[in-house]
Amino acid sequence: MNFKDQAELLKNSNIIDMALTFSAMMRLFEAGSKGRIAGKIDEHFSRLSDVENRQHYEAMHRSFCQWFVAEIHTAERMVKNGGLKPGRPASYGQAAKVLDIIAKVYICCCGMPSPQVAGRLVFCLHGAVDTPMMKHLMSRYPTSHLKAQTIAQVDEATHHGLQELVARDIADEFRDRIVAVQWDDIMWDRLNR
Repeated sequence: MNFKDQAELLKNSNIIDMALTFSAMMRLFEAGSKGRIAGKIDEHFSRLSDVENRQHYEAMHRSFCQWFVAEIHTAERMVKNGGLKPGRPASYGQAAKVLDIIAKVYICCCGMPSPQVAGRLVFCLHGAVDTPMMKHLMSRYPTSHLKAQTIAQVDEATHHGLQELVARDIADEFRDRIVAVQWDDIMWDRLNR
């Protein structure tokens, strides 16, 4: 492998590592999860140039989230009342949030794997919905009938329902002038600061 190829591989790894850290989700998972997640992300992202449309991206997204739910567990932790909350399998919502934040950093912020591919994929990306955003969406659209109260309670169907509400909010509030990753930037600023 020449130095240029080696540097490009390290660049990808560094971006994924920074995005994992940026997501602030790693503290929720068992020790050793970060490396496993990074490896799986790298595997999926190595095929981003082949993604031709939203359906193809959705299949990749679903595949990663299903792997995550089967392979990654939350860490055991102390709760406020002094008790111990045991670890459990990660939720689909946690998997999606990790992937959505990393995809946003990798594709939107860093223009990877190339500016042309990133420009095409930005329209496929999901909004990285957190618990305050969920509460906002459910209060704005009370007839949605989504039952989850936290990201940890989000299953695959609920995740898709949330993304539909994100699209609806983009249409209603922003007149379809932004994409989902911009929506989550705006909403994170409004709701979490």
